[in-house]
Amino acid sequence: MAPRTANGPDNLPADLTNFVGRRSEVRAVRQHLSDSRLVTLTGVGGVGKTRLALRVAHDLRRVFPGGVRLVELASLKDPDLLPHTLMDSLGIREHAADASAVLDDYLRPRHMLLVLDNCEHLLEATADLADRLLRVAPKLRILATSRQALMIAGEHVYPVPTLPVPDTDVRLTPGVATQFAAVNLFAARAAAVVPGFEITPDNEQAVIQLCQRLDGIPLAIELAAVRLRVLSVEELAGRLDRRFELLSEGRRNLPERHQTLQALIDWSHELCTPTEQDLWAHASVFAGGFGLDALEAVCGDDVLAGGSLLDTVAGLTDKSILIRGEHGGHVRFRMLETLREYGQAQLRESGSEADVRRRHRDWYCRLIEKAAAEWFGPGQEAWAALLRVEHPNLRAALEFCLARPDERRFALRMAGLPWFLWAALGCMTEGRLWLDRALAMDRDPSLDRIWALGTAADIAIFQGDEAAATGLIDAAHDLAGRLDDPRGLAYATHMRGLRELGSDPSAAIPVLVEALERYACTDVPADYPNSVRPALAMAYLLSGELESAAEVVGEACQQCNQAGERWLLSYAMWARGILRLLQGELDQSEADLCEALQFKRFTPDSLGLAFILDALGWTAAARGDSERAAMLLGASDQVWQTVGVPLFGAKHLLARREHFQGVARQAMGDPAFDTAFARGGRLAVEDILTFALRERRVSSVEARRADDLLTPREREVAELVAQGMSSRNVAAKLVVSPRTVDVHVEHIFAKLGLNARAQIATWVAQQNATESPGRL
Repeated sequence: MAPRTANGPDNLPADLTNFVGRRSEVRAVRQHLSDSRLVTLTGVGGVGKTRLALRVAHDLRRVFPGGVRLVELASLKDPDLLPHTLMDSLGIREHAADASAVLDDYLRPRHMLLVLDNCEHLLEATADLADRLLRVAPKLRILATSRQALMIAGEHVYPVPTLPVPDTDVRLTPGVATQFAAVNLFAARAAAVVPGFEITPDNEQAVIQLCQRLDGIPLAIELAAVRLRVLSVEELAGRLDRRFELLSEGRRNLPERHQTLQALIDWSHELCTPTEQDLWAHASVFAGGFGLDALEAVCGDDVLAGGSLLDTVAGLTDKSILIRGEHGGHVRFRMLETLREYGQAQLRESGSEADVRRRHRDWYCRLIEKAAAEWFGPGQEAWAALLRVEHPNLRAALEFCLARPDERRFALRMAGLPWFLWAALGCMTEGRLWLDRALAMDRDPSLDRIWALGTAADIAIFQGDEAAATGLIDAAHDLAGRLDDPRGLAYATHMRGLRELGSDPSAAIPVLVEALERYACTDVPADYPNSVRPALAMAYLLSGELESAAEVVGEACQQCNQAGERWLLSYAMWARGILRLLQGELDQSEADLCEALQFKRFTPDSLGLAFILDALGWTAAARGDSERAAMLLGASDQVWQTVGVPLFGAKHLLARREHFQGVARQAMGDPAFDTAFARGGRLAVEDILTFALRERRVSSVEARRADDLLTPREREVAELVAQGMSSRNVAAKLVVSPRTVDVHVEHIFAKLGLNARAQIATWVAQQNATESPGRL
């Protein structure tokens, strides 16, 4: 007797809540299903694999005349019952003893889609069944969800990303946060819990912070929204350090493993081998991400020895615990913060947390020492990129050192030795914080303390904190004298010269010359004397000794060029640009300053950026280009606010700024100058660079409508998307993360009123057809 089947082409459940975001993911999965007969959606628990699969299945019901059937496997424990579960989902009510034969006969003629949901705990059995069915049923297609791939021939694996959230370092226009799917999801679910809830200027930042801390995981966001019954958004965001306790109540109609965040991650943990569980816990000491070399050094102990480490990493990657990426030609891994916090709890329970954190600290202390030794050279750009990506780990190592009395000396060394680090990473205020804390906690005389005092003084000088700088310099000089440390004495003298430059350039000259002489008698890296030279050149400039300034700045440029160094070269070019300005060579001045500015693209050096923008503004005013001068000065003013006092309070430099600003203001009139100044102050950093470097002519009309147009970076992304490139390919070409590309695409959709990448391609084609040939 032929088996009887249930009526209806599908058994897909109806949506109980609205489907938020995932436009590009739905399109991508549909495309993969048209190309491959087996597509597996992988990803961490709660990321939305099932919801995405069901949405795609709903959309494709008309494509499959044989039907679309959902097979739910989460509650199935016995792999031998898998064929029977499939038959139940297909509605086969009667069958012979050979279930496999019945399935084969039923599926062979049908053009249908099976959705196999939650395969990870029955991976081998599901893979075997899927492989056999695809071979016997040529019109069958399978869409599977699993925390790891089935690993059979013909499978296309699609990792489901978390929902886009605003980047922590991107400044958003108020009111646009809901363009990000994570924020939009929270708003929708919060409104269901608290009728009338909406995102306002008062709670927007708290919502953004909450979505960031929850990694954009849809289930975590939905669990958090439930808590709005008893907490405000601000209170909820503030309690996320206890997220597993906080998100312990869900909805009763969810699967048990999805009702709390703890249960969700427990499910993933149970799927891991004991060795994978150990590595998960050990690797949780890393913040932001890590490379294999760091993982081997920190976690390659007796438990995770030798050759098993790579296999264990592969296993955790397959199970979506580790997320693989690439940076600078090297593979890096990261964990979602929710999984990392879970691993940290496991590490604490193991009793080995202190040892693992100490190995982590040792690795990053050695990294800092190597970076300091090699900074002045051709590898500087690579070092800058690596230190940026390792910044979270440096923070974690410093936090560990400062939490333990016996480790505080390491904090002094890690924060003080790489004097260039805090400026090159664009986080001088943070560097000052670490140094102040370390100096307060470890007051014992040491060479590391001298260097920390000197580096703290360097930051204080450029923040315009003269009183603090003076105290730090005097302390460094006194301690270097007591310990008879010639390197420390040279460093303290250097800082004393910088401080004098701010108030009396003529008095700074002999002090900076002395610093150069002292450095020449020590074995410090070449970046120390070469960081003196731009300051000495500026002291000569401001004292009217232009020939001496030209000699010193020429030597600085020569030293940097010979070494293949770029960061200090930008400061030397800045000084040379001002020298050319004072000599009336305006074209060459702008050329030097623009060359200096180009270097700021490889390092987020806000201090150097502000110096150069200021000088470019002066040059523009001198050339009579008053609107450009006003916009550049407005842009520099915005950057100075992130650093400290404009031009570090140096009265002679401030006098130059006031002079050229006055020239531009007088030429334009107050209203026009203030308007242009304000426009410059609203530009994002990438737009500032594009405008300042004249890479694209920004007319007055375009500048006034900056909020309504695509930024140059967004236009670049649009052009590449129009060429059919995926977010991953665009990211590789622009050397950014795929998530950053997705953020840009969301901005493009919002600004242009589009909702599909094909529409971006059409828009780009129209723009290219209508733009005048002369436009850049």
